[in-house]
Amino acid sequence: MNGAGQSRTVPPAGALAASLVTLALACAADSGVGPDLPQVPEWIRLPMESGSSVSIAVVRPEATPRGVVVAFPWGAGDASLLLGLIDSYWDQAAPAAGYAVVGVETYGPGLDEDAATVMSTVIAWIDENFAGASGDIVMTGASAGGIGVFHAALAVPDRVGGIIAMPGRYAGEGSLEPLAGAPVWMMVGEGDARWVEGSETTAERLEDAGADVTLDILPGQGHVLIVGQDALVQWMERR
Repeated sequence: MNGAGQSRTVPPAGALAASLVTLALACAADSGVGPDLPQVPEWIRLPMESGSSVSIAVVRPEATPRGVVVAFPWGAGDASLLLGLIDSYWDQAAPAAGYAVVGVETYGPGLDEDAATVMSTVIAWIDENFAGASGDIVMTGASAGGIGVFHAALAVPDRVGGIIAMPGRYAGEGSLEPLAGAPVWMMVGEGDARWVEGSETTAERLEDAGADVTLDILPGQGHVLIVGQDALVQWMERR
């Protein structure tokens, strides 16, 4: 695997990976693609077949959406942490580019057992409310959400149009082969040693499973990544 500050791409796509890393490091603030002010998500509580419920925070683009970003928060996954994740990475450039954002209030590692129930509920809502965009779903998460995003993706692999983990790792025992062919962009700060190791192991497993995975180790960064929103949208545009 690579040393700190290097980019590992599987299969090789060096020029694209390098350009994305440059964007990620350069764009601590956005370059004006998004609106001037952060968007305020709409909260919706969805009942589940289990009798419990899951809350989602939705940011809608001005026009009919072209795709959907499903986001899983860091930490304990409560409402404030979900809003922090959306505010950091997803509230401006993605809606400006035509993507709806659906943040899921859940504890990422807990999806190891709950992903099927949670994701069937969230996907059903997306199909009903964003029917024209539900064929292009990118799933993303950071830290605990970067663990949860893989559980979520494996619960509905036929609905995965891409995965962005920043950072993330797969902590389950199951096969990653259902994600064969899926584009996956993994990012981790070079100073985040434990997560670097976990990211590298997950990237290797994804590669073996046939996923189209890129792992970028971002120099000078730690656990909470500084990544420009425009860089994330550009990856979605090019995957």
